[in-house]
Amino acid sequence: MLYKKERNFFLKYRETLLTALVMLACLALFTFFPTTGASQKVTSGIVFLGLLPVLYLKFVLKKKLKNFGWQLGDWEVGLIFSGIYLSLALMIAYILFHYTSFPKEYVLPASIIHNFWYFLAYELFLVGAFAALYEIFFRGFVMLLLAPKAGFYAIFYQFFLLLLFFWITDNLTWTNAPLLITAAFSGLTTFKSQSLLYSFVASLFFLIILDALVIKFVYLSL
Repeated sequence: MLYKKERNFFLKYRETLLTALVMLACLALFTFFPTTGASQKVTSGIVFLGLLPVLYLKFVLKKKLKNFGWQLGDWEVGLIFSGIYLSLALMIAYILFHYTSFPKEYVLPASIIHNFWYFLAYELFLVGAFAALYEIFFRGFVMLLLAPKAGFYAIFYQFFLLLLFFWITDNLTWTNAPLLITAAFSGLTTFKSQSLLYSFVASLFFLIILDALVIKFVYLSL
């Protein structure tokens, strides 16, 4: 009788259990797969945070990718929430600048501080790549997959998964604080617009502006 109950439980929740395992496996592989340098880390992210979740959605769960943010979505809602997102995120950044140790502990590569072209390349290719990958995995894969059952709470679930991920990997630092800010507002923007596009663009703008402000008022004022 006990075996039958366990079997019925597994059959009922097998998709949920399998998906949870896939999510954890992707994060574990991204974290522990041996990489050297930024380019290999980006490549690792593309494979484990981007390609694997997409393949799982399309070929295992047989879902349509447009339901996971791969569409234009509601562009009016996307633009409105992107504007709100950017405004509130910059307000939080202001608070971090003036009332915490964030300016002293936020780390940027020395090479981008005095060279605009290095700065631009760093923001567009490295920061942009990770911003896109975090959108695809945490908002597109985790949040929108949970949304049909969890509803609005899926926004909080993906945020706390990222928070837990940083904590477990010992990356819960001021340097990663901006990614936690983007997670909260990106989740809401993606949830409302049903598209990854607007949250990604807003995230990238926020991260570029933040890095520029840190260089201007912290590094160049030393």
